[in-house]
Order: sequence, then C-alpha cells, then structure tokens
Amino acid sequence: MRLGDLAADFLDARPGVAGPHTAAETDSFHTLRIWRGPEFALAHLAEIAGVRQALCVLAIDEAHCISAWGHDFRPVYQQLGRLREALGKVPTMCLTATCTKEVRHDIQRSLGLSDCVHIVGPMNRPNLKYVVRPRRTFEEDLTEIFGLLSPPCSERVIDNSQIEPTSSTIVYVQTKARCEELAALLIRAGVAAASYHAGLPMQDRRDIHRAFLMDELQVVVATVAFGMGIDKASIRRVIHYGAAHSLESYVQQCGRAGRDGEDAECITFFRQQDLQEAKTLLLQGCKANDEHSRHLLLLHSKLAAFLADSSQCRRVRLLQHFGEEPERLNSEPQEPRKGECIQVGSLPACCSWCDVCQARKLPPSSAEQSDFTQECAILLQCVSACGGFTGSALPCALAAGQMVEKLKARSLHRHPTFGSGRHKAHSWWKAFLPHVLRAGLLEEKPAKLANGMRYAALSVSEQGLRRMRSTDQAAFFHISPVPSDLAAPAPKPAPVMLRSSAVLPEVGSAVQCSENGGADSLDAKKQELYRRLSHVRQQWMRRLNIMGESLVSNPVLRMLAEIRPSSVNVAQQRVPGLPQLRSEPLVSLLEALISEVNVMCRENFLPQQTELRVEPDERPPKFRRLPTTFGTALPGNPSADTLASAFSQALDAASNPQDTPTCDASPREATSAESPGESGPQAESDDWLSLLDT
Repeated sequence: MRLGDLAADFLDARPGVAGPHTAAETDSFHTLRIWRGPEFALAHLAEIAGVRQALCVLAIDEAHCISAWGHDFRPVYQQLGRLREALGKVPTMCLTATCTKEVRHDIQRSLGLSDCVHIVGPMNRPNLKYVVRPRRTFEEDLTEIFGLLSPPCSERVIDNSQIEPTSSTIVYVQTKARCEELAALLIRAGVAAASYHAGLPMQDRRDIHRAFLMDELQVVVATVAFGMGIDKASIRRVIHYGAAHSLESYVQQCGRAGRDGEDAECITFFRQQDLQEAKTLLLQGCKANDEHSRHLLLLHSKLAAFLADSSQCRRVRLLQHFGEEPERLNSEPQEPRKGECIQVGSLPACCSWCDVCQARKLPPSSAEQSDFTQECAILLQCVSACGGFTGSALPCALAAGQMVEKLKARSLHRHPTFGSGRHKAHSWWKAFLPHVLRAGLLEEKPAKLANGMRYAALSVSEQGLRRMRSTDQAAFFHISPVPSDLAAPAPKPAPVMLRSSAVLPEVGSAVQCSENGGADSLDAKKQELYRRLSHVRQQWMRRLNIMGESLVSNPVLRMLAEIRPSSVNVAQQRVPGLPQLRSEPLVSLLEALISEVNVMCRENFLPQQTELRVEPDERPPKFRRLPTTFGTALPGNPSADTLASAFSQALDAASNPQDTPTCDASPREATSAESPGESGPQAESDDWLSLLDT
C-alpha cells in the first residue's frame, strides 16, 4: 500500500515487529489502519473505542471463519461482534471467497448486521484447470510435473509465463512428516523447495514466505498453515497430495493459483485411505460440539463425492455447492469458451478445462456393467452386522471374508454375512463403500473411543434400512460410468507391430503447419518476450527486495509483449493498466522492461509502437486553412444519414461550379481580436492560383 502512495500502518503487539503498536501512535484521520488479527483487536477494545470517531469502516477478511458452519471456523472470530459494538456499529464489510448461503446468514447473525447488501460474484475461475489423479508414490506422481527426468542443471530458472515444470507451485499435504519428506525429495532432485508448517519458528516461516514471493523458491510444500494471506499472482500450479478437508477448503487453496488471469492448474492426488486420514484429522482438530462435528463430516463427504465422481464435469459440483448452476444454451457457442461450464440442450455440462471433460472422448460404460444392486445389499448387511460402532474398515473385511483380529474379537467371523462378498477383493469393497455412503444408504456420525480419540462411526441410514426391509427385487443401485477401481480388469491387448509408414507424418498436416507458420512464429516470439520480461522483473525484485508483481502485474507484461512500445512514454500512452510513474523503483523497472522489449525487437525484427510524429507544416500561415467545399468538417461521429446529406450537397456544388467556388482563399474580415499585421497583398488576392505561384 505504501508503494502505491497509500498511508498505512500495521498495528502489531508482537515484540520485534516494526511500526506503531497502538492506535494512538498513528495519524487518526489520514492513515489506513490495519490490525494483525482479531486477537490483537479484541485485546485492545478500550483503546480502539477511544479513536472510533476516526474510523469509517470495519473490514473483516476471511469472514467465513466467523461462522460455525464454515469450513475454517475459529471461535475468536465469533467475538468480532464485540469489536463492532466498541466502534459504535461502524459500517462493516465482510469479505471471503468461499461462502455458501448458509454461511452468509450465519455471519450476519453473529455480527448483528442488519440491512445488509450481499454482493456475490461468480464462483467459477475459468483459467483454472481441475485435475484428479490416483495417488501412487512421490516419484511416480511428481516426476513429470516438475521435470525430474532430465538431469539437474546448475540453476532452474523459475518461469511463470505459462504452466511449466519450473513454475511456482504450492503442494498441500496433510501432515508435517509428509511435508518435510516431500520437500526433501524435491530438494534432492534440484528443485528450489521448502517445507512450511506450524511447527517451524515464526521467523523461518516469514523467510520462506518472502522467498516464495520473490521467486527465490519455486515450490512450497505446506500444510494448511500456508494458506490465508498468500497473494502471489503468478502461482501456476496448486497440488493437493492427499485430500483436503472440504470443498470450501479445496476451493480456497486452489484459489491461490492464477490470480493474474493466466492459465493455472489444480491437481489432486488421492486414494481412499487419504479420505479416511483427512476425516480423522478433521475430527481430532474439532473442539466444538457433536453437531458441529457432524456438519464437518457432511462437508467432507461432499469433497469425497467431488473427487470420486468422474461422470460429470468437475465444475458442476463446485458450482452447485455454492448455489450456482452451469450456463444453459440451446446451441453450441460460436467461439470456444474454455473454463466456462456450459450445458447445451440435453447434453452433459462441459467446460473443456478439466480432466473429465478432456477425457470425454472415451466411450461410457454400458448399463449392464453399472448394476451393483447385489453388492450394495451385501454391504448394507455387513454394516448392520457391525452394529454401527465401527469405521469403514471392518464391514469391508467382513464382506471380503478376511480373518482379522477385530472380527474374531466380535465373533463376526461366524456371522452369516462373513465372506458373502468374497467374489470381490477387499480393496474393491473399500473403493465401493464411499459410493453407497454418497447415495445416502449409509451415514457417518462422530464417536469417541475409550482413549478419547474421535472417529467417524458408520451405520445404515433410515433410507438404507427401508431398502433392507423392502421385498422389491428390482435393481436399485447403479453407477455410471464405472470408475476404474470398480471395473473388471480389461484383458491385456495383444502386441501390435507398427509398420514404418504408420509413424510418418501426414502430408496434409505438414502443409497446414507451413501455412500457419507465420502466425505461429509471431505468437511464439510474443510468448518468448513475455517470458523474458518476467525474468527481468524477477531479477529487479531480487535486486531491490521489492515485490514487483504488485506494481507491474502479469497482464501488464502480456500487453507489453503484445504492443511492444519503444519507450516509456509510448508505454504510458498505449499499455492499459500501467501504473503512474510515482516512485523511483517503478521508473527503473519500466526502463528495464522497455530496454528488454527493444532488444528483443531488434534481434527478431519485430515491429514496435512508436510515438506519434506530427510532421511540421512548412507552408505560410495563410495557406494552412484554405476552406474547401469538399473538405467540410462534420462535428462528432456523423451518422449514415448525415454523411449521405453532406455527399449530396457536395455533388450539387460540383454540378454548379459558377454558383459555388471550389476553393475560396480570400481572407476573413479582420476582427478586433486579430492583429492588423495579418493583412497583406497576398491575402487580398481573389485568385488562389496566383497565391500558390507566389
């Protein structure tokens, strides 16, 4: 804010932090006052109340933390109503990027707000690509993403001009141990990476945060501690290595990517045990009542449904969770709209920018393969036999007929359901159970073990009990398309020998490449210039220790590469969004960027935008304003009728030259404001040809 010429102070009571620690130390009426968090503000209510006349608005960021129904509820945020009372109910603004309708109303109730204006923007970020992949090992999953196959070079230059192996990335994991293990793996492979979690000293966390913002670190492997407050516009990739806690958490963390409007990708690696692990961590960290725990389990089940559903566009569930729907059209749009979830007629909604939509060329599974009624009935009986006081592992072992100690301890190995699903593997039942849970036939409730550890107890829901008591033998449980972990293994294809001609390029494609070579070459040069400008800004940031992205954003760099101004003055005139030259650091950055533009254009013979040059008029003053019949100026933006009328008058004048002179160079009658020195023998002549001769 100070770089943008805004007077601002950061109030923080922590020792060693520079700046005023009390409201009285700041200029009451001319300073934007920022408190570190609700803890600081609530501890200084009396002091804040003394300067409330100087405050015009109370702005609360990450306001979803206020609501007990939000994904990141923090009890201290619920006390911010006391701060509002101390400020005399000053106008209040609550901001959040992940807020359902239920959470909005709870925030309003908690703060005692009335006559609220709800401004709700669209949830969808078209530039984000959503991808879900099965999790295997670190090496298998991350080698291609970070380009670890190639031998490590002396320096990997961070490139955020597009999605690249060297682009800035946040990797979210569930535990501190996995955080440090994955960071160590990347460091050994030559990637500039660091681990970030709540167990690190505060100064270490600040240093990692700063290094990431300054492009000194490419990858931060973090727990959820590295989330709120990250405002690096050029993050090209967010990876969840394991499941998040809820859809809101997922959207919140994915929202760190692509804030500059450029393409970015959000990749989730998960397997079923990750969901159970996340569920356990969720319940262990919950200190509220059972109702709140049950609500968190509901939020987690929606995330599990999102990750496991490969039958529809990823954006459909995200939109519906936040109260939106795909856009409906009667026909295909004329221009492709990548990243926008559109449903044309009765066809499935499609965004063309997620893994499901891009894989839609594959044929769907047949209806016969999607009937799992028998397996669903077996699983319901096994869950019922376990009594509703176990997790999901025991019913799966009971169905598969696995002789485990917990089954023997409960004498369940003698139960009639033991081994009733032996035709499927134990891993298959573990993958199948979440589908039955999402269908509402099973339910989870928070429970406690004797040692006080909390877990999610699995039982048959009311809907499931009705299905078990029903005598209807019709099929009732279908899954379409069948996920890969539930489908029967496909037979191995026979090896095919390819002839040499099969790998030769087609003639038509070669011709097409040559025809488009010129345009593709220019686009490639623009992209290369954009990459070089990003590198110049990166070096400038490191040299002056200033966040350059907040001054010259990536969209501005993209416009510089497109327009290619020859000077700073031309850039100020032609490039939209370029900041005003108010500080010396900004001037030096712009000069360095324009210098790089000029170098690139000279090397590649690229055209540039130059300043408009107005040629000086060397004619005598009397001959610069010769009025002509055909050169009559029309004010404003003339309409078609006005132009037609003017053209008709010009034709009439041309057909009657004796009535209307083609050009009249006779001088105007002198007025009192004109200098008498302007009159002369040339100006008094009626023959304009003789004047030109002179």
